[in-house]
Amino acid sequence: MTAKGGFLNESDICKKFMNYKNDNVAQSWLNTLGYNPEKIENLLATQIPVRINHDKAIALGICENKYNESIKFKKADIQIQIEIIIDNIVHIENISLKKANKTAGFNQVDKRPVLTYQKIWNFSDNIAKWLQLFTGDILPEEILSSSELKNIKDKRRLFLTEIPTDKLEMIIDFFNSNKMLIVSDILRGRGGLSAEWFLVTRKSDDNSVDWVLKDINSVCNFYAQGEVKLSPRGSLKIGRITMQRKGGTPDPTSLQFKINPLELFEIV
Repeated sequence: MTAKGGFLNESDICKKFMNYKNDNVAQSWLNTLGYNPEKIENLLATQIPVRINHDKAIALGICENKYNESIKFKKADIQIQIEIIIDNIVHIENISLKKANKTAGFNQVDKRPVLTYQKIWNFSDNIAKWLQLFTGDILPEEILSSSELKNIKDKRRLFLTEIPTDKLEMIIDFFNSNKMLIVSDILRGRGGLSAEWFLVTRKSDDNSVDWVLKDINSVCNFYAQGEVKLSPRGSLKIGRITMQRKGGTPDPTSLQFKINPLELFEIV
């Protein structure tokens, strides 16, 4: 793919899929998805908005009783509906899109308040408290003594390296024991708008763009590889995923998960 002038966004990707009969790249994508372009009767590519109302969700094929789960755990950015000539069945493929520079590839994949993650993953109130201290949702001065406060770098939050060892081990044990669930939730999602595929476009110095398209199981397994351990900057590494405080605006005290999507180009 030799797109010029910047990244392809969701709208551009949908246009390429819709023009698959004349677009070699879109044909390659369809082959990767498991379809022969010559056997396709009709194809509809839809950009999934960040916020989805009820009627739009139903139009995307979301069951009424699954609506709330699908919206809460949505990871797909576009949906491809493919009708095959030989059986007239409409096949639906949900794709998550990521864009990355060759020099700066980190990309946020999930961000929520600590207490929201507690409801999703059911960790203890004790773990929630120390994670809230990590994000600054609870200020250190509310928990620590005056002598303890003198030893922390930032009075607005604790780095994980500043959390008592037994509490830190408790956090690490939880994420280690639940690693695959956590990786799946932040990359695949759940429900009718979960991602089945992961498409990364990579911009080169000459503004050309290449790509990699992988099934979501391979992607989850890849990013889950490695230990759950402290990062050099006092955040948490969960395999190839970094968990850190969001910072900045908006919602600076949320918990944030980041990946480097460029690493997917390493998968053979």
